[in-house]
Amino acid sequence: MKKLVTTLLGVSLVSLLAACGGGTAEAPVDDTPEGAAFQYRRAVMQSIAYKVGQIRGIADGSIPGDQATFVKHANDVAALGSMIPEGFIPNSAVAGSAALPEVWTNMPDFQAKAMELATAAQALAVAAQGNFEGAKGMVQSVGGTCGNCHRPYRRRQEE
Repeated sequence: MKKLVTTLLGVSLVSLLAACGGGTAEAPVDDTPEGAAFQYRRAVMQSIAYKVGQIRGIADGSIPGDQATFVKHANDVAALGSMIPEGFIPNSAVAGSAALPEVWTNMPDFQAKAMELATAAQALAVAAQGNFEGAKGMVQSVGGTCGNCHRPYRRRQEE
């Protein structure tokens, strides 16, 4: 049941992003479990990118925000990071996916890297509750966990 609710939440989030102008001009994804997994993980990744962007902006002063907002965004990234592996079911490298085959051939490492993001974001949230100014210096380590996973498991985007 939890997996169904989470999948539906992810698909709903993609629809919401598209309706708000956050979608792309990509072809619709097929209505299969693999297509749904792709939609789910795309929504999770877009949400993480938004939240990490907010954290970075608050930390560097380019976005107004206070300690409570910063902590909330960091907690959200931690929760979203733990949701990443759920979107990578077998055979879900559908059209439009940037996932490399190594995701599935090295799933334990992939899952560990997703948890590194969740752990780093949670540590940032905890640190910010006690020392907001000091925690701002930890933002780069959270972003670094994204790259640690993207480099081996995500196809580079053509520019």
